[in-house]
Amino acid sequence: MRHARGRRWDRRSRRGRPAHASWAFRVLALPPGHAGRRISIEFDGVYMDSHVYCNGTEVGRHPYGYTGFALDLTDLLHTDGRTRNVIAVKVQNQLPSSRWYSGSGIYREARLVVTEPVHVARWGTRVTTPEITGDRALVRVATTVENDSGAGADVQIVSRVVDPDGRTVARTSSTVTVAARAPETHELTVADPRRWDFETPHRYTLETELRVAGRATDTYRTPFGIRTYRFDPDEGFHLNGRYAKIKGVDLHHDLGALGAAISADAVRRQMTIMKSMGVNAFRTSHNPPSPEMIRICEELGIVMLVEAFDCWRTGKTRYDYGRFFDEWCERDATEMVLAARNSPAVLMWSVGNEIPDSTSIAGLAMADRIIAAIRAADDTRPLVIGSDKYRTPPAKGSAADLMLAKLDGLGLNYNTARSVDVLHAAYPHLFLFESESSSQTSTRGTYQEPEHLNTGENHTPGRRATSSYDNNLASWTMSGEYGHKKDRDRKWFAGQFLWSGIDYIGEPTPYDVFPVKASFFGAVDTAGFPKDMYHLFRSQWTDEPMVHLLPATWNHAPGDTVEVWAYTNVDTVELYLDGKSLGVRRFDRKTTTDGRAYLETTEATGDDKTFTTGPYPGSYTSPNGSAGKLHLTWRVPFRPGELTAVARRDGRTVATDRLRTAGAPHAVRLTPDRTSLPADGRSLVFVTADVVDARGTVVPDAGHLISFEVSGGSLAGLDNGRQESAERYQASTRTAFHGKALAVVRAGSRPGGLRVSARVEGLRRGTVTVRTTPARSAATTPAAVLAPDLPAPVGHPFADAGYSGRPDTLPAAMLDGDPATGWSNAFVKAATALLPAFRGARPRDWVSVDYGRVRDFDRVEVSFTVDTTHSLPAAVEAEVWDGGRWLPVTGAALDPATVSDAPTVLTFDPVRGSRLRLTLTSSAPGDPRGALRITNWQT
Repeated sequence: MRHARGRRWDRRSRRGRPAHASWAFRVLALPPGHAGRRISIEFDGVYMDSHVYCNGTEVGRHPYGYTGFALDLTDLLHTDGRTRNVIAVKVQNQLPSSRWYSGSGIYREARLVVTEPVHVARWGTRVTTPEITGDRALVRVATTVENDSGAGADVQIVSRVVDPDGRTVARTSSTVTVAARAPETHELTVADPRRWDFETPHRYTLETELRVAGRATDTYRTPFGIRTYRFDPDEGFHLNGRYAKIKGVDLHHDLGALGAAISADAVRRQMTIMKSMGVNAFRTSHNPPSPEMIRICEELGIVMLVEAFDCWRTGKTRYDYGRFFDEWCERDATEMVLAARNSPAVLMWSVGNEIPDSTSIAGLAMADRIIAAIRAADDTRPLVIGSDKYRTPPAKGSAADLMLAKLDGLGLNYNTARSVDVLHAAYPHLFLFESESSSQTSTRGTYQEPEHLNTGENHTPGRRATSSYDNNLASWTMSGEYGHKKDRDRKWFAGQFLWSGIDYIGEPTPYDVFPVKASFFGAVDTAGFPKDMYHLFRSQWTDEPMVHLLPATWNHAPGDTVEVWAYTNVDTVELYLDGKSLGVRRFDRKTTTDGRAYLETTEATGDDKTFTTGPYPGSYTSPNGSAGKLHLTWRVPFRPGELTAVARRDGRTVATDRLRTAGAPHAVRLTPDRTSLPADGRSLVFVTADVVDARGTVVPDAGHLISFEVSGGSLAGLDNGRQESAERYQASTRTAFHGKALAVVRAGSRPGGLRVSARVEGLRRGTVTVRTTPARSAATTPAAVLAPDLPAPVGHPFADAGYSGRPDTLPAAMLDGDPATGWSNAFVKAATALLPAFRGARPRDWVSVDYGRVRDFDRVEVSFTVDTTHSLPAAVEAEVWDGGRWLPVTGAALDPATVSDAPTVLTFDPVRGSRLRLTLTSSAPGDPRGALRITNWQT
């Protein structure tokens, strides 16, 4: 029979080895009952360039970090029950080996597999369903049997199909003579098949049993599904005969605070959050996925595009996979397919992403090798590539043109609507989809300049964030609304994969500077907390009535007029402030040219400069001649209270969203994502910590240091979703970010209660208890003890600002004594494929200096630059921090300078405090000349 033993590895460095080499060891004694059996070791992934040793002998090598492999150890192992065996893995992960955070070492599962000499080969079953009707499904099973006994044997192969309820619904058997290795094919009929679909992901199980001389020698289980699908260049995507859009996301494989180490609970949480956004598809960008990811997508009804590589021979980083491509590409492509081909979730194979070689003559031969390997292992699924190289059709006969003749479909990365239409006409044999769409950047809880389609970045240290109004874009990117409309309007366009579903570690865009460590692309942050982009796509991808307001808090400055948006899938929304109506807003009901209904406003959006004619020049215009937005808008003068959106359909309230002005922080509230978990030492519960006021409203600017304690389990990691953070994930403390933090808690090994508490100085402690239930087995590795990670003390005097327009104009330059440097809020946004370049002055910004001690203030001298892009402020307001709040100064008098960079003097009545803040009003808001620059600050 087949046995699998889980992993526990001791990791340590070995003296005298290169700095980039690390080692993992497993020491074990094997019982005498294993004598005469075949014993191999399987790895689902080791990152990267690994070498495996057994009792001092090198058994094999595997360079690629994202494909699994197996090695036979039988002849090297001791099975007397006493002699210890040592299995060692050396990893040579030289950096940089990837464009994103990859992790390192044995980050996926590993196991010993023990079989009889006659057994099913690794990945030895292939299940296809070539004929499916409403009444029956033909299940074709190809089984490969291995016989390592050294003597031929007659092997009975029994195939059973078990339905989702555990009942055997089909069975057949045959006997074959196996000398060393032999294939056998069975065909079984399943009556009244239950389809695997988005909402009903029914899975069957193939149970394969081998018998020799009447004795069972192996059992092997293969989950599979019964479904049909097609990608048509003119008709788009269909699953089980029904038209559907690919509503997909791209995800890298890290799990936030857990890093790259696989956890089924963490993967399930991520994909459940994605499913709640309306996601029905996942692209494994840009590498083969873990078995856990495949299984969970199957369970949730999420289809998959499985991708092989991020590069071929020409690498993108110094030590990436390009070093191994020529020797290993066929083996790795084959392994990718064998590991996933029986999954009903997998619909496409991708040969790579943005491959430099793909448009070269040499690349054509490389592609042939990958394609041949994939098709040899599975000829039932289409082959595609994800590419940024087809913004315009290539010249006929060029390498880029010839590459497309080899593929069934083309994934486009950030193409405009017009370029999509041109490619569709030029390549009618290809189905098209967006393999990376949007890529707008945002930070949870940050909002900036909704009147601009593309805002400037804030380069102030500690405030590096981007706007959640769907309006912060890099040169190659597009808003989420634009990407959705482009996909929505074209029936033949198969769909899109949003870059990205979740923020990921690495590629810190748009700020590539420490301590920014994560991308800003996600609809959800690394802690799993949805941003506003999540709600945009939820409004377009789900049917259950919903409405979401942004800004997602109702705490603003007195005198502010707030632009309020509502994302909703309902046509009518009324906004109220403390019960008083602020007006009704409605979407227009529209239909695509093929008759599909949607909701949208009707107005010029100004979001696509490539449209130069038609009814809305400068705006994306649908093929039906319409333009518009996917959100409703109000401009609301702020006053504290409760803001409520009521969504109505046919006059009936179907959804609401409420925002309440938060008061002073009062307590920490803990909310677990599950009520029980097994006491197996591995399972995880994700506990959200909210800093709330006395009425339970999250305090949006709360940044308190939270200390976590766990009994009955252990902390696995902490996060808050902040992209600009140097805090350790493996710690017992974490600051709240916009009022929220996350504790990832691992179960202990004893059933009972798992208690989590969170403490903030001066606030009511939060506690929660989760029930832990008995488990069949439990991990025995002791949990790491996590220490506090306290913030580093700030040096004084410390200059700060609400906004800095460029990375070379930071607040500290006001204090460095150099008149050639200074702080500035001027910004320039480069042109994108859709939007022109622009620059403008922000209406108001503040700067401050913290002196670290209480002192007297009665004046400040500030030197402003006056040039073609900077001017003197129209007004200056001063405030002093008294230890608990900002107090406006009294008796202020301003003596403005008459020349550039000369002191402007502000005097006021003496006041004591530790910080001084100036709020500056532009003399020409919106005009580049109205920007502000300070070269010197003296008090």
